[in-house]
Amino acid sequence: RPSHEFAYLGDAAPRRPDAAAPDAAEQAQFESFVVTAGASNGAARSCGASEPDLAQHQATSRANLERYAKEYGFSAAGYDGLYRKGLADGARMMEEMKRSGVDGCRGVLGSFQNERVSSYEEMKAALAEVSDGLPGESAEK
Repeated sequence: RPSHEFAYLGDAAPRRPDAAAPDAAEQAQFESFVVTAGASNGAARSCGASEPDLAQHQATSRANLERYAKEYGFSAAGYDGLYRKGLADGARMMEEMKRSGVDGCRGVLGSFQNERVSSYEEMKAALAEVSDGLPGESAEK
């Protein structure tokens, strides 16, 4: 039976297929996923999404992205600040679109509603699609 300390270290170890720690570029990409989740929420708020839907999206995003961070060894220490940056970015993007006469709310709200109820596996597949695979996988599939 492992000691408590050993079990803790095992839980903290990256679960990546190649067992290597993420490099700076991979960490930056993870952080961009957090900002993007916040931006989706901020844009949806600007488009009139309901408070319960916004809260569910925020909770789902956090749960999924923190699980992803743990699975692949990313640091989620800056999650809240990155998410807040995304909230502001999303709201600003929608205000700029409205000022230029573009109504992007239909597309934003459609994506937002899908993300709000996404399972971890669905989110992971979407991240793999936009980032040429999961961390530690070769992009030459």
